Formats: sequence, C-alpha cells, structure tokens
Amino acid sequence: MSIFPAVALAFAIYTLPPPPPPPPPDSGAALFQAWCKSCHGADGRGVPSAAARLEVPPADLKDCKGSTAETEDRWVGIVSRGGAAFGLSLDMPAFGDAATPAQIRAVVRYARSLCGELGWPPGELNFPRAFLVEKAYPEDEIVVTDQARGQEYIYEHRLGRRFQLEASARTALDGQPRAFDGVTGALKYNVWHSLERRALVSLGLEATPPLGRQDVWELQPFVAFGAHPGRALVVQGEVVGTWEEAGGFGGMSYRLGVGHELGRFVPMLEAGWTVPAAGEHTLSFYPQVWVQLSRLGHVAGSLGAELPAVGPEPLRPRLIAFVLWDFGDAPLFRGW
Repeated sequence: MSIFPAVALAFAIYTLPPPPPPPPPDSGAALFQAWCKSCHGADGRGVPSAAARLEVPPADLKDCKGSTAETEDRWVGIVSRGGAAFGLSLDMPAFGDAATPAQIRAVVRYARSLCGELGWPPGELNFPRAFLVEKAYPEDEIVVTDQARGQEYIYEHRLGRRFQLEASARTALDGQPRAFDGVTGALKYNVWHSLERRALVSLGLEATPPLGRQDVWELQPFVAFGAHPGRALVVQGEVVGTWEEAGGFGGMSYRLGVGHELGRFVPMLEAGWTVPAAGEHTLSFYPQVWVQLSRLGHVAGSLGAELPAVGPEPLRPRLIAFVLWDFGDAPLFRGW
C-alpha cells in the first residue's frame, strides 16, 4: 500500500480549521442553552425536552410575529420575575435572584434574535392607542369604542411583517329608525421604522361602502406616524384625505396627539382639525387617559372627551371610551 494517500489524509486533517470556540459563559447564547433549552428547545422553536413536563406549550421564539411584538423591557421583566408575575404560565421561572441584570438582558436579546428576519417593527414602537390618530404600528387587536350615542367595533389583523387589515362596523343608538350606521375596511402598510430613532411611518387606505346610513362610497387615504423622542413624550399624528363618490375631493383632516407614560397610565391630549373642500372648518380637542388593565398589558382601556372648539353650533362636549384586546399577545383571560 502506498504511503502517499495516508500522508495526504493526515495533511488534510492537520490543515482543517479548528472548531469555533464555545461562547463565553455570560453570552446570550450560552445562557439560553443553560436556562431555556429544556423548555423552548435548543433552537428556540418551543419543542421541550422529553424530561420537561409543562402545563402550557412554551412560546416559539423563532416566530417573528410573537417575538418582535413586545418590548425588550417586557421580556426582561418576564425573565426576571417569572411568568406568574404577568399572569402567564407558572412553568416560566424567575431568574432575577440567580442572575445579574446584564445576564438577563443578554439572554433576552439572544432570544429575540432567533427570529432571524429583518423588517419586523419592534414592540418598542407600539405606542398606546389614541382616540383619533390611527396607530402606525400594525396590530392584532379587537377594539370596542363608544362615543356619545355611537359605537364602533373594530377588528385588526396583522399580515406578515408590515401589513395590517382592518374591518369595522358602526351603530348609533340615537333613536333614529336605522341603528346600523355602516362598515369600513382598511389596509395599512408600515413603510419605515427605526428603533434607534424611536419612530415609524405608515400609509393606509380606508374604504366605506354605501351601507346603513352611508349613502355613497367614501375613500380616505392617510399617512400615520409615531415617535418617542428622548423617551419623554409619545407623539402620534395622522393626515387624512377624503374622496366621495358623488362630490369628489372632500377635504383634509390633520390629527396630532401627545402623551406621557406614567406606569400603567398614559395621559394624552389630541387635536383634530378638519378642513373641508366646502363648508366650515372644525377643531376639537380630546383629553384622555389610557390605562393598562391586565398585568401583561394585552387588555387596555381609555376614557376621555371630545371638546369642540371651532365649528357649527352647538359646540357640545361628548364622552369617549374604548376597551381593546391585543389577541396577538395572549388569550383574553390570560395575563391577569
């Protein structure tokens, strides 16, 4: 037997690059394998080991829709205090007494990186919902709104990374013969977002057919934005155009709101200015308080008022309230 094949094989083995070194013990990857692998699986897909006995299936951390929707601070809180502190599964232990804040943040960032896809707006840009301004963040929500004697029932469904489909129905319990007011469909797309700048911008289109008390088709293209500069005030705004089937261009509306987060409460003030193509301008202010109702934050409500300042008489204030359920975060009766 020739010695050359053996020498060549030995040389090839000798020249192979060395295996990559293991991650440092305090890296997010190493901590994930030590803390999370038995329940969430080594790859984060939510497949527990055979030895794990869990009452609730663990989260699939590779699911980008779920892993990007929450803020990093919310993740840190769950890892630090455990699932029970947020009304979630008791299977999720608390690591706050056994790890440093730096270690917990490292494992959270690694877990969020398992999504592996770019383009998903992060949960830090999911600002509290206001009365008037359309949120720029794509959502999975059900919202019930009451404004004086009018009610609106809204269903929002996120499609992929940046799209949102919305359907709403309105009723008016004002003593008129037809209580059904109409329906509206909408499509929204997040065109830009930046975690570094804490801001995002979306484009959308609402369409209202001639149903209920609505006599003609109406289209409303809009631009919505949100920002949290310096993590001080939350600023949200929207510019809306109106086109009607019979009258063409109907005018513009400009909406702006500011709020400040105070724990589970967010006081906000909005202003809405409508400039119709024909007729009188209107200006109204909307003081309100958004409240996180569930410990997880997936159920919230808001209470406030519409205060007309400019427009046709009589200028009467109206109470406004809504309650919402973010069904993308958790079932309705979890998280309390």
